[in-house]
Amino acid sequence: MTDRNAVRKSVKFIITCTLLCLSFFGTAFLYAETGSRPEDNEVLVIGTGTIVSGDLARAKQSAISQALVKGVESYLLRRLGGQDSVYNFQRLIQEIIPAAKDEIEKFHILTEEQIANKYKVLVRLRINEKVLDERLRQAGLVLTQGPAIRVLFLVSETKEGIDYSWWKDPDVHSALRPTELALHNVFQKRGLSPINRTLGLPEIEYSEDLRSSELRDADVLQWGTIFSADVVIYGRAETFNEGKVSLALKALDVRQGIQICQGFQVEQVEGGLEDEVRMVETLERLADLLAARLIPTIIDVVGSGHVGISRVGITLKGLSNYRQLKMFTDFLRGDVTGVESVRQTRVRKGSISIEVEFQGDSNSFLNRVLNHENLPYSMNYHRNEWGEIMLEIEDIKGHN
Repeated sequence: MTDRNAVRKSVKFIITCTLLCLSFFGTAFLYAETGSRPEDNEVLVIGTGTIVSGDLARAKQSAISQALVKGVESYLLRRLGGQDSVYNFQRLIQEIIPAAKDEIEKFHILTEEQIANKYKVLVRLRINEKVLDERLRQAGLVLTQGPAIRVLFLVSETKEGIDYSWWKDPDVHSALRPTELALHNVFQKRGLSPINRTLGLPEIEYSEDLRSSELRDADVLQWGTIFSADVVIYGRAETFNEGKVSLALKALDVRQGIQICQGFQVEQVEGGLEDEVRMVETLERLADLLAARLIPTIIDVVGSGHVGISRVGITLKGLSNYRQLKMFTDFLRGDVTGVESVRQTRVRKGSISIEVEFQGDSNSFLNRVLNHENLPYSMNYHRNEWGEIMLEIEDIKGHN
């Protein structure tokens, strides 16, 4: 009996190791099985289900379901990369991954095995990239098809009361300053196309308004037209005596002549303002944080082109009085690009429902609201079984 148990344990150990090796060397396995190299949208993954009351069928189904979700997760991490996955984690786990089965074109169970009370399956699945790309586009996580969005940076630096703005003297071809370099690197990494103004400016007469240190929106848009930009990022990086640096940015759509979004971030410089290396690192972090919030909205507005009007149903929970509701509806009307109208539709105990007419779909609406700099409350959201958006107010301190 002891020898039999030892043999069983050895066999189970070998099977487990085999499954892990197959997963680890997935590319070689697929090549050997199909005779051709796996496509970029193919994933090899192990799923595990627990056997309860001897129900192998249910355990197998659970293992398959887990494998499908893990496969989509693996593909997304590979597709987006580490930093974008971190910045967009909430959108991934709330919007993309829960619909994993819709994004799988087909799957095939390569092998399966019971180990104690666990049922394991090795699955090869193929992602439907067309469906997933559309979900990612709606969530603002990747660029739409077509040419990359051209971005011009009009970002000044203020240090010890002295302002450095390249457009004050555009005829002097000054080098990119640290803030511009940080923004160029971050926006290019995320798929946009920064315009290098040092390569030369058009030979035209630049008015005093265009040379002003404080530009009006009309002047910012004019600079965008001069450089044939799709978007202009206008703002300022400023250092403070207490060793802090701030970065304020706003994005304007040149074609539509409107402000798209804005953001502000401040951070302490470790080592002090005189440490140039630390200063550059801080600027890069600030640029990264703001880009993560601004770029999805830029892509959504600029990359989507002309869109129709849709009615978006929303149910708000966590509000305690009318003033809090009005603050949110005023925010929608005044701050969220694309909102045409807002009206109250239903009042129930613990919730209030509204309907928003919006230029775009509900995913675009959510993206603009939840990533907006002026969002009055912290919120969690989900959709009910009818697809209605449910917004749960987390923090209303100071807004009573």
